[in-house]
Amino acid sequence: MMALHRSRLVLACVSVLFLLPANRPTASTDAQVGTEARRPPSVVLRYVANAGVLLTISGVDILIDAPIRDGIPPYATSSMGERQKLEQARSPYDRVAAILITHWHEDHFDARAVAAHLAANARAVLISAPEVVDRVRAVAPALDSTRLRAVLPAPGTSDLMRLGPLPIRVLRIRHNPTRRLPEQHLGFLVGEPHTVLHTGDADPAPDNFALLRDLPQVDLALVPFWFVQGEDNWRFVRTALAPRRIAALHLPPADAQSVRRAFEAARRPAVLLAEPGTAIPLDP
Repeated sequence: MMALHRSRLVLACVSVLFLLPANRPTASTDAQVGTEARRPPSVVLRYVANAGVLLTISGVDILIDAPIRDGIPPYATSSMGERQKLEQARSPYDRVAAILITHWHEDHFDARAVAAHLAANARAVLISAPEVVDRVRAVAPALDSTRLRAVLPAPGTSDLMRLGPLPIRVLRIRHNPTRRLPEQHLGFLVGEPHTVLHTGDADPAPDNFALLRDLPQVDLALVPFWFVQGEDNWRFVRTALAPRRIAALHLPPADAQSVRRAFEAARRPAVLLAEPGTAIPLDP
């Protein structure tokens, strides 16, 4: 990526959620539309930092790729005050039911931070690949092992887990090429009928997401900002992921303004998540 110094974030969400043509038609009536307009949002997304979000879906709070600590420059980290809220399970992180981690890279995961939240929040469980779970177990051996749920589908397949009635589909998708390649890289498709996809640092290639063909359609895709850059990546998002809406994250703070301008110039209708603490209600 780019050689940039770390800085504090200077930009809030800068675009408006968009609707992509859905592969599968949906039916609604005028009465249903009126009813939906009066309902609270079914999904609320709070940006934590880098690829980390707090997702509220079907009344369940889930952290994905958070909390972290030092991260990896030049990517964003939480302020010390926000970090304390995360690790001490204080509002708005006091109702978290699960922490989902895509892979062990430090800008997505910190074993000590995750263990601290689990120690402070007895309701939460960790769902991730075995190598992530093993790292948490190593720093917090006293944690109840039933709360550390290791899952590793075969490459190109998914496993279905549940938090009560909420389905969480764990996707085995490969990480993009890197010098520190994590062999155990996951994505998550959360919810149904409204679904939220988190791709982690997946390789943006159609074959890497062929498994989505047999899964519920993606409503909201949370993807690294480079998925939305370049014609090849943009074509991949529209065809292989085919989401109704998209939010871009994993953005170096110093790049926020230039990436925003590039999105606007290319007419990329996506939410750019750039300021930790930004909360976005997402209607169906």
